[in-house]
Amino acid sequence: MPEEKNITCIGCPMGCAVTLTIDDDRKVTSITGYKCKEGQKYALAEYKNPVRTLTATVLTQNSSQRLLAVRTTAPIPKTKLLPGIMALAEVRAKPPIKMGDVVISNLLDTGVDVVATSGLLF
Repeated sequence: MPEEKNITCIGCPMGCAVTLTIDDDRKVTSITGYKCKEGQKYALAEYKNPVRTLTATVLTQNSSQRLLAVRTTAPIPKTKLLPGIMALAEVRAKPPIKMGDVVISNLLDTGVDVVATSGLLF
């Protein structure tokens, strides 16, 4: 029996309600509700491999400012968000740190780095 999956597109400000019809083999048989090509492309990608940019804070060493804001340099698979947070919980960033400095390289073998979004002098 075909299944329907509703996805709100965030590809543009319109926020279209896109509906995917999925067959028993988990293949998309139709896409409706989008108003531009971006909506169709976004909904299909969100169904097949949802990704998100991870933003968080990490603890710092020897600093009066205990937390450092960080983010991934590109979106990572949604299934890697919780393991990514767990990996960040183990990090102790050592000042000095400049905005853009790599805090974790190749997070969880995704090929994506985690970088500082602010600086920390001491």
